[in-house]
Amino acid sequence: MVATSAARGRWLFGPGPDLLLGCGGAYVLVFLALAAAGDVIEVALPLGLLAFPILAFSIPHYGATLLRVYGRGDDRGAYRSLSLWTTLAICAWFLAGVFDTALGSALVTLYLTWSPWHYSGQNYGIARLFLHRRGVAVTLASKRWLKATFSLPFALVFVAAHTQDAHATYAPGSLAGASYRFLRLGIPTPLAADLLVVLLAAYGLALVASLRGLRRAGSLGALAPALAVIALQALWFCVPVLFRAIGWLDSLLPFDPARFEYAFLWIAIGHALQYLWLSSYYARQTGAAPRRAPYLMKCLLVGAAAWGVPILFFGPDLLGVRAFDAGHALLAAAAVNVHHFILDGAIWKLRDGRIARILLRPRAEGAAPPLAPRVAGFARGAIVAVGLVYLATSAVAAFEGEYGVRRAGDPPDFARLRLAAERLRWLGRDDPSLRYNLGMHALRDGDLDTARRDLKRSLALQESHHGWLALGVVEQRRGAWHDALAAYASALSLDPESVPALSREAQVWLRLGDRDRARAALERAIALAPERLDLKRRLLGL
Repeated sequence: MVATSAARGRWLFGPGPDLLLGCGGAYVLVFLALAAAGDVIEVALPLGLLAFPILAFSIPHYGATLLRVYGRGDDRGAYRSLSLWTTLAICAWFLAGVFDTALGSALVTLYLTWSPWHYSGQNYGIARLFLHRRGVAVTLASKRWLKATFSLPFALVFVAAHTQDAHATYAPGSLAGASYRFLRLGIPTPLAADLLVVLLAAYGLALVASLRGLRRAGSLGALAPALAVIALQALWFCVPVLFRAIGWLDSLLPFDPARFEYAFLWIAIGHALQYLWLSSYYARQTGAAPRRAPYLMKCLLVGAAAWGVPILFFGPDLLGVRAFDAGHALLAAAAVNVHHFILDGAIWKLRDGRIARILLRPRAEGAAPPLAPRVAGFARGAIVAVGLVYLATSAVAAFEGEYGVRRAGDPPDFARLRLAAERLRWLGRDDPSLRYNLGMHALRDGDLDTARRDLKRSLALQESHHGWLALGVVEQRRGAWHDALAAYASALSLDPESVPALSREAQVWLRLGDRDRARAALERAIALAPERLDLKRRLLGL
């Protein structure tokens, strides 16, 4: 019995769950599968359908943090500055960013920069957890070297993300088509290359020194889980950054820059599984969650509600101004994640004696009194309702995005595309690009009313030069000359060097009998595109 108790103290749930979830063994298996058969996996589970495992695993890990901070009165009091004032500050920043792209871009940049630090900190904490539970006495020097093996990979990612000509950030969020921008520091490429070499050398030194110090402190069996987490950290950050920088094995999915977002979403899922593994153990040991399934369901609903409020209520048809894929989803992700990072950084500090007693050493017999939250019935109902609506709309939107948009677009099935567009609109996920394509299809078919409606909807979701240009063509064909001029003027305000807009504008001015303005528009177009003989012939005709 003593031996069994000691063995349990070395693990949280047992060797299998701890190695697969806490130490990242499940991610290693996924990584190997992606490296060996990435193309097959991506076809079977494309980027759009990754929303389903993200909903199942990533969303609950946000809920776990919120339950940890807000679930009990004494925790709310202990973390009052975070649970109240930080929340209000992040909400205010999000609201400002909804209407101001500069403030929104700053929040997005903070999220995408902080994300790898958050992941690295969790890995470091888990490595320390296993060392303590196995009685490995880490000296101060070894502790510093160990921390460096988790901090330096973040420095590598930071430099790679903020390099002047970088094309990707190291976080699960896409900037493609978004109104917000990642505000890079713009580290010159030669300097960034030198910094990466220095940081890699420093990481190698820290890794060797850390392993030597740990080996002196304990046996390989005692060190095995912590060593696995160190390897996981390298696999998440150092190896991809190094291989992408020098172009090694870029035909393999985990190292392919073109499929960067897809590869990183699997890391995000692995991180979320780690978090749920740790938080569910803590909740069970404190008596907050004696049964695992109800606790995880509660985490799912609370996390979904946290995402649902900014996603559902601040779409372009309600309180917001930007479409889901045009920056709205990215800004909401930034707000939710920055809030999560701040709370997480406070609640899992191992200097907190209560947390250390539970995580770093086996818990003595006798459960703590239940910590069930006393939430008002209305608030509880609102959380459940918003969470369920968010989960349902996200699942349907993922299905429509894959089967109603991506797969129906090649070859184009415009009836299915239009059905998907209407469904996505009802879900708050209307897509300006999809509306533009539908409008252009209607224009080619001569259905000017439908084309006008689709293009106006596309522009209401996200202004674009090509959208205004297409709407101008529609108005021109309808004979609405002044509306056409207004559309071309809007196109030129977004792209003053648009030769097609100037050419079309000249046609309309000529139709209205204003030859001087038509000539001026053509002269501007020719100055921008002197090779256009057709424009010169039209000018000669005038």
